[in-house]
Amino acid sequence: MPSVRDSYQEGHVERASRAKGPDHWIFRWWERSADGRRIHRSKLIGTVDEMPTMADARRAVESFRATVNAGAQKTVRMTVREAWEHFQKNELNDPDVGRSPSTIQSYHDYFRAHILPKWANVAIDDVKAVAVEQWLRSLDLAPGSKAKIRNDLSALFSHLIRHELYTRLNPIASVRQSAQRLRDPDILTLDEIRRILANIGPVPIRVMVAVAAASGLRRSEVRGLKWADLDLDKGWFRLERGLVREGVTRLKTRASRKPMEMHPALAELLRAWRKQTPYSRDQDWVFASEYTRGERPYWPDTAMKSHVRPAAVKAGLTKRVTWHVFRHSLGTLMNDNGENLKTIQELLRHANSRITADVYLQGDTQAKRVALSHITGIFPTLPAQTS
Repeated sequence: MPSVRDSYQEGHVERASRAKGPDHWIFRWWERSADGRRIHRSKLIGTVDEMPTMADARRAVESFRATVNAGAQKTVRMTVREAWEHFQKNELNDPDVGRSPSTIQSYHDYFRAHILPKWANVAIDDVKAVAVEQWLRSLDLAPGSKAKIRNDLSALFSHLIRHELYTRLNPIASVRQSAQRLRDPDILTLDEIRRILANIGPVPIRVMVAVAAASGLRRSEVRGLKWADLDLDKGWFRLERGLVREGVTRLKTRASRKPMEMHPALAELLRAWRKQTPYSRDQDWVFASEYTRGERPYWPDTAMKSHVRPAAVKAGLTKRVTWHVFRHSLGTLMNDNGENLKTIQELLRHANSRITADVYLQGDTQAKRVALSHITGIFPTLPAQTS
């Protein structure tokens, strides 16, 4: 019989009463002896006076559980499925880590659809870089999706190392997987953007596209705008949130959360739209959908499929139009007009890892407004409001 534990031990915490004094918490688990027999173990954690809730007791036992599982005299045969369960319980939703709802959902999606079907019952000690690399190559996915899977696996092993459940180097660190696109996004000219806007019927969708094209906001950020986020008099976006599927998501980086300059013509367009929409209070969504009576904004994918792409076809365009294409086009147009690279980076709110550029090159507000002036003329005129 094996002398090593053949599975990862979560154990369990229970509350026990005493004849005298307060109730106390006990952690129970089992070990396997050299002859294969299960031996049940227990440890007193503390009293309910010291740890009032079950959550308090579970937190107190974490370091001891790691010792049980990763003691030098034992080899823990934790599987990838068990590691994923531990990651979910102890890190994925940790508010101190601060993952957004969309990022958390992405972890669930990739593990459920790709990682667990292949690796669920494989012991973590048996996950090797070359095998993971070959598996990624076999997947019929875009390079960006494969890179996200690799990063999720790497985060899983980093978590195990931090909890002393895996004592080797992270095997995913040496997995080679490029995130480079198979093809670059199409670029729209100013004239093509104007023609698309001219062929969009619904006013709110037309304004949504104008905002995306003239600001470079991501689609989740456009959808997540509320009137309180806009200073139309001074020309600023104060971005607070994105909206992905049904969930509000926190903007990921410090650069993403910076206030952003708004073109004066765009401010005028939004002011005109606010006068027309029935949902114009500060707490209302800028693009509140009439189909939900203002409770939710329009779905960007539906707007793209039903209105924006048909408008591009009517305009005679053969380019593949997506929400990201408007953002990508704005950056390219400013670059083609000779704008300062730092100014473009700050307008698009890209995080830059080059410390020198971040610290010593600063794009100023006036330069950004001048850069944005190159998109003057794309803004649609709203139809007169009928009483």
